[in-house]
Amino acid sequence: MERNRWETAIRCLEIAVHPNTSDKEVLAAINGFRRTASNTPLSQLWRESASPGSDGPTTPDWKGELDRLDQENRELRRKIKEIDDSRSAILRSQQEVEQRAREISEELLAAEYRADVAEQQLAEFRGAYGRISGGSRHENFHLRGTLEETGHNATAPMRAPAPFQTVLNAALQRVDQAQVSPPIPVVGQPWTA
Repeated sequence: MERNRWETAIRCLEIAVHPNTSDKEVLAAINGFRRTASNTPLSQLWRESASPGSDGPTTPDWKGELDRLDQENRELRRKIKEIDDSRSAILRSQQEVEQRAREISEELLAAEYRADVAEQQLAEFRGAYGRISGGSRHENFHLRGTLEETGHNATAPMRAPAPFQTVLNAALQRVDQAQVSPPIPVVGQPWTA
């Protein structure tokens, strides 16, 4: 097939597969391809366009283009993997932050409960302290009165305590008297030493 015919046939196919082509235009482009190609199979059209004698792309050109596209494809896959890994790390970090927030929330609730209990105990302590301090004021009043009475009685002369030597001599004297007199036997009971 000559060059103009296969270029026209390829152009008809390009129009047929273009996304902005209407259905009527697609049918017209396909019919144009069929007329231009004269029932020549597409594979034969491709071989003629790729043959070294034609002006179409050669096999080494296609191979280089395929290698370049393959390299771009690998690079894009690597970037996609990096993005997925980064997204996974962010998701794990977010889950850890949410878990820590739940733990802190639970700790905060427990601390609030302990604070409420402590406030209640403090109120009870203040009440008990008020009752005790009120009672102790009353007792202090009576104790002061008693102290004043004893203070008046303290001015009266007190008997001086006996010196220890006097008490000791009296005790020793009683011991000596107990040793001198023989024991008196009780009637009805045998005497024992």
